[in-house]
Amino acid sequence: MKIAVLNYSGSVGKTVAAHHLLKPRMPEAAFFSVETINQSASDLGASEVSQLQGKKFGELLEALVLEEDAIVDVGASNIEAFFESMSRFSDSEREFDLYVIPVTPDQKAWQESLKTVEALFAIGVDAENVRLLPNRITTDPADEIAAIFNYVKKTGKARISENAYLFESEIYGYLAAKRMSFTELIDDGIDYRALAKSEADGEKAKEYARMYRWKKLAIPVRNNLDDAYTALVT
Repeated sequence: MKIAVLNYSGSVGKTVAAHHLLKPRMPEAAFFSVETINQSASDLGASEVSQLQGKKFGELLEALVLEEDAIVDVGASNIEAFFESMSRFSDSEREFDLYVIPVTPDQKAWQESLKTVEALFAIGVDAENVRLLPNRITTDPADEIAAIFNYVKKTGKARISENAYLFESEIYGYLAAKRMSFTELIDDGIDYRALAKSEADGEKAKEYARMYRWKKLAIPVRNNLDDAYTALVT
């Protein structure tokens, strides 16, 4: 499967979705970052990220031919050039199985998200292959971004699932600062609770307790990511 993650709006969680949602569940997928000025997956600690510019779609096309699975994270700074360059190649919209558009409750962000849907529709992408992904949700995506759900229901130009969304959580910022993955944090095999209780050094005990806190916070978020991925790609 080949997935493009994109949005005209910046700061909606494209790279978080590509790096934390998609890549861990598509371990063999090649990862391409179409970005020049903003944060990319390599800044979050991802390895083997190929960096490209949006205007060089031809190079990306060559690379995609050689891959069975790929994730392409298109930065907002490059999306116009990406679409323009893409338009020069016949049936290029068919190179991706899915176009994932992260969208947040911020009004400007969801309006830009709908602009992205319209742009994909204009170049002939089938609505079934366009998936809106609510992000930074605190309770219920259908309530927090009702306009998006209404738009999809009215136009049929994209797909959205109430089960495919990402919760708001401070764990993403922590992992970014540490350049760490959910797996590295959760599955490290260390019992930080036991270490905190047995450590004589007060500062070290506090650090172990802090790690215990972060691990406990990360577990339900990863579960949310598992559920979101299943709902998103099926």
